[in-house]
Amino acid sequence: MPYIKIIAILASIGFVVALMTFIGGFRMVRRAEHMSESIMHRVNGYTTITIYVVIALISIGFYFDMRILPIWIFGFVLHYFKLVLVKKKLAVRYGGYMGALLLITWFVLIYTHLPT
Repeated sequence: MPYIKIIAILASIGFVVALMTFIGGFRMVRRAEHMSESIMHRVNGYTTITIYVVIALISIGFYFDMRILPIWIFGFVLHYFKLVLVKKKLAVRYGGYMGALLLITWFVLIYTHLPT
């Protein structure tokens, strides 16, 4: 039972950090000269991915179900694809769509698949 509460708290923190990353990304596109905002956006993004992986490992480790595993992997692939877009300098064009998709990922994949 305590693990369920930890996962729910981590999921809530992860969603807030993902939302901050999404908003920071839009602000960074408009004002790219602010280096501190770029660093915070990057830190928030890596923190989001780290929290996602921790929640997935806890959830899979304690409540393993083969049907859920591909969904967790798909969510991680979406996060990785966003990093690839950034590295290929396509984030300005497609970053908003991917950021919104990652928010939906946090809603759907984490909140609906929390172990009960």
